[in-house]
Amino acid sequence: MIRMLVLGAVALLAGCAPATTRLSGVETRTATDSPRVVPAAVTPTKDGAQLELVSADGTILTGQLIRQQQPVIATIAATGQPLVGGAIEFGGDISGGAVVMTCRFTLMNPRRGIDGGGTGRCDGTDRRVDFLF
Repeated sequence: MIRMLVLGAVALLAGCAPATTRLSGVETRTATDSPRVVPAAVTPTKDGAQLELVSADGTILTGQLIRQQQPVIATIAATGQPLVGGAIEFGGDISGGAVVMTCRFTLMNPRRGIDGGGTGRCDGTDRRVDFLF
């Protein structure tokens, strides 16, 4: 009986933990450099997401991405009236060792978060990583 209660409590706590989404990005360093696939992990937080990226040379970069609402205004061709909407973005810096990259992710389905798909890009002084998820 106690074992069942402990297992139930562990299952309940595991369900409360934020789900980590695994992504693959493409890292390039120069125009002549071959692109390399690199892994990343995104874990939702209260104000955005925690990003962990492992670069092609093995450098681990981590940082907090802050959730931002971006207004989108498009003119409807038939009426000429503006249509106001919005996009959800996550942005921030990640770092590891002497490497710092600025990242921005745009979500296609904000209600589902990163799992809903989107695009992302991290830029540093000597490298760039692009994401399509």
